[in-house]
Amino acid sequence: MIQLPPLNEATIVRVTREGGIAYMPGLARPRSFQLGDCTEELRQQIDDALQSAVPHAEESSATSPGGDQRVYRVEVVMENTATANSVSFDVPETEAPAALVHLWKDAGKRR
Repeated sequence: MIQLPPLNEATIVRVTREGGIAYMPGLARPRSFQLGDCTEELRQQIDDALQSAVPHAEESSATSPGGDQRVYRVEVVMENTATANSVSFDVPETEAPAALVHLWKDAGKRR
C-alpha cells in the first residue's frame, strides 16, 4: 500500500490524467498545486482527494496505461529531506474516487 507523507512535508501535489485513445493536450497537462500558496480549504480538499485515492492506488509505471484505459497519476513532491523526494502512484479512472476527479477537473477550470 502507498504511504503518503503528511501534507505539511510536501511542497507540490501534481495530478495528471493519462491514457485513452486520443491525445488531447489540454487533458494531458498536469494540474499542479503549490501547497504553500493554497488556502486551508484547498489544502483540505487535496488531502481528502489523496486519502480517498490511496486504497485504489497502484505503483506508478513509466509506461502508458494502454489504448482505451486512463489513469490519474498523482505525484507528491516533498521538501528536501533525507528520505525520498517524491511519492507517486496511479489510480485507474474506473476506480478513481469522486474527490480526486473533482480536484483534477476544478484545477483545470482555474487555468
